[in-house]
Amino acid sequence: AFTASAFAEPSVTLYGRIDTGLVYTHKNLDNTAGSTDTFSMDSGVTTGSRWGLKGTEDIGNAKVGFVLESGFNSDDGASSDKESRLFGREAQVNVSGAYGTLYAGRFASIASDSGSIGYLTDVSAFPNGFGVVGTQKGSTGSAYARYDNALAYQTPTFGGLQAAAMYSFKANSQTDKTSRENSSFADRYAAAGLRYKAGKAAVVLAGDYTLYSNSTHAGLDNGYSVILGGNYDFGVAKVFAKATYFDNQASALDSFDLIKDSKAAGVEGWGVELSTAVPAFGGAFLGTVGYRDAKDVDNSSNKFKRWNAAVGYSYAFSKRTSVYAAAGYAQEKANNLDRKANAAQAGFGLVHKF
Repeated sequence: AFTASAFAEPSVTLYGRIDTGLVYTHKNLDNTAGSTDTFSMDSGVTTGSRWGLKGTEDIGNAKVGFVLESGFNSDDGASSDKESRLFGREAQVNVSGAYGTLYAGRFASIASDSGSIGYLTDVSAFPNGFGVVGTQKGSTGSAYARYDNALAYQTPTFGGLQAAAMYSFKANSQTDKTSRENSSFADRYAAAGLRYKAGKAAVVLAGDYTLYSNSTHAGLDNGYSVILGGNYDFGVAKVFAKATYFDNQASALDSFDLIKDSKAAGVEGWGVELSTAVPAFGGAFLGTVGYRDAKDVDNSSNKFKRWNAAVGYSYAFSKRTSVYAAAGYAQEKANNLDRKANAAQAGFGLVHKF
């Protein structure tokens, strides 16, 4: 009887999406490994495949809610979480009311485009997907990651303006099982964001701050990023732009292992991106160009210059089913290694939501 009652609860929803594509990748690492060509079936080309449960309950003047979200590979059915979490994408409980919403658990950063409080969906036409050639993460130093043991607060919207802040007592409990939460022996993380939406325009300012422990990044000062961006809908095209500055970041996207091979503990630099979505033939053409200029924080003569460009098209047959196609190119140079690595990708696929 209790089980039947739980499943009959109308405020609990099962949801998810499946993204499966066929992708060709040509990668040249400009080293002894040479170049490789692959053609494969991939999961989560544009957006991660997932399933989840979410729900709310009214308790007078407030609501209690939850989100439990698990990622999987649609091409082989395995969990996409490398650390074998059951709900690796999100696992949080929240309380909301007239004064905003308080979240507790594991969820994506405010300085990302994922999860319940990611603010960067408004700064790029391309999500943190489309391989190494389209992802908006490539022009930043931010991790776009999810964090354990986190508290977050988000205000209500006042005249189009909304703010959020979060703090993680211990960023990753799976890779660090021994360190005490909220101590100098654990990586801790904080982020905040401010966004304004009105009419055809949106503006976002987001920043994050990582307090590294000596066990993970000994000798590296605390890292931070600041991202400013937004979009404007001109009708014939929706234009997105963002700019970022970062310092002491150990999580900058390293598509070709140039930062790793240079043995840089962290990088400092800046990046920009310009992208657009143009309505056409019932769908939308997408385009993006991104650039990042970074250097080794311990040796400023070690420089890393990265750029990427991609185009795509998305067409929705319904609210639940859509198809996409995309192609692009990315390149990164490391002057101290005297290497210039690059990759070209092209693919198409299907997204189905439930």
